[in-house]
Amino acid sequence: MRPAADIAGAEGLGVPELVAEAALLQARLDWFQAQLARLGERGPGGAPQG
Repeated sequence: MRPAADIAGAEGLGVPELVAEAALLQARLDWFQAQLARLGERGPGGAPQG
């Protein structure tokens, strides 16, 4: 098994790039969770509840 530094170096990604990628993935996850929460508020009939 190769060390993590070798794997990152092989793909041309350093720590700053990996941090930026992680931030982007977190932002996407937050967006999807917000969309799921919105859909959950509508209830099974599709109309907003409350």
